[in-house]
Amino acid sequence: MGDLDDIRIETLIDHQDAQVRAMLVDLALAEQRRFDHPEETSEQLSARLSTSPRFTGENHILVARASDGEAIGLCWVVLFDPGTGLEAEVAELYVQPQGRGLGVAHRLMAEAMQLIRSRAVTFACVWTRGDNHAALAAYAAAGFAPTEQTVLTWLPLE
Repeated sequence: MGDLDDIRIETLIDHQDAQVRAMLVDLALAEQRRFDHPEETSEQLSARLSTSPRFTGENHILVARASDGEAIGLCWVVLFDPGTGLEAEVAELYVQPQGRGLGVAHRLMAEAMQLIRSRAVTFACVWTRGDNHAALAAYAAAGFAPTEQTVLTWLPLE
């Protein structure tokens, strides 16, 4: 390999590129050792990984209703496969003030986890603030745990 001036950056055109797939498999093999989940073989990873230029997702909004039909809480679960296997994000969990402390969030999360497990999700995440103790308790009860990942965000400035 030459110097930095000899390197070009291009958009992937051949989404079956064997070299790109091999790099993705190498990355997944190295990273999976850092997490507490079953490890996959190189062959399993290669079969699961995809560099397709497009993917779609699904929105599942679970609603908790009181006996009078009033919506008192919701849990929004997003399912998508970016090419690494079906993933899930708990995008929102909200309980109206009058429903808090009754276990509504825990029931919503239990239903969300039933959906996630039934769809054989390979990775699920949720984002919240460290001082949101009620949400943290609901997520922990559902099986979510902090990871050693560092999450960096970018937001456009005006």
